[in-house]
Amino acid sequence: MEKKSALTETTGPMQNPEHFIRFLGTAGTRFTMLSQRRASGGIWFSYGKCRGVIDPGPGSLVHICHASPALSPLDINTLILTHRHIDHSCDLNVLSEGMTLRSLVKKGQVLLTRDSVGCPDAVLLDYFAKKIEHIHIHEDGALTQLADDVTVESVWHKHHGVECFGLIFRGQGLATWGVVSDTRALPHFPKRYEECKMLIVNVTLPYPWGKLDHISIPEVASLLQVLRPELLLLTHMGPMILDRGPEEIAKELTTQDTWVTAAEDGMIVDLETLSQSLEKIA
Repeated sequence: MEKKSALTETTGPMQNPEHFIRFLGTAGTRFTMLSQRRASGGIWFSYGKCRGVIDPGPGSLVHICHASPALSPLDINTLILTHRHIDHSCDLNVLSEGMTLRSLVKKGQVLLTRDSVGCPDAVLLDYFAKKIEHIHIHEDGALTQLADDVTVESVWHKHHGVECFGLIFRGQGLATWGVVSDTRALPHFPKRYEECKMLIVNVTLPYPWGKLDHISIPEVASLLQVLRPELLLLTHMGPMILDRGPEEIAKELTTQDTWVTAAEDGMIVDLETLSQSLEKIA
């Protein structure tokens, strides 16, 4: 059975869905980030009562402020880091400023790794940490209550000597969805992510490459032999994947059970219908 893409170009004014993600950037590796061949702002999510950003890398604030339909840093109540690397954490503090209403109100929450806060080389500055109402620390398998209708489960990853975790979001009456962040492929992924109707995977390499702790295209294909999400989105793509053509790779990976899409900067995914629309970042 041939699958059809749900991706559509936006052609006029539109409103954000009630529950959605928006890719503020899809850059993977320092090479793509430093050239800004793809943007590197992370992922905005509105899910249940949570509004925030996962891995707010360089340019996250800019792409929030320029988004159409509109987004605002003052609406953020949740910030999440999968790990401390700069392409995932660069705009954490400036978005914390927005979340705390210009540092005037102690509010909001951050979920991040133990090596990202309260240490000599912290990526969340102490000034902002004191302004945030709740700071949660990743633990493998822990369920963090982000709102009365939303939890996120932390999934242990292995990535170049830093603490790193994937995410599984669950909401009352909402689709369960997950994020596989920067990591080598690990044997517990099929079991841990089996509930997810939608899965976002940071896929940086076209093929496994020595000791690099990044997932490759063949490893995504292997994962899809046991996992069957309705939608799988490729993001955090390195230059070799961009050169080869992400759309063709996604087409090759699509199965009878799973539609695979290469995310683009500005792509919006409705988390209720899993349909996609695209408002390209300039």
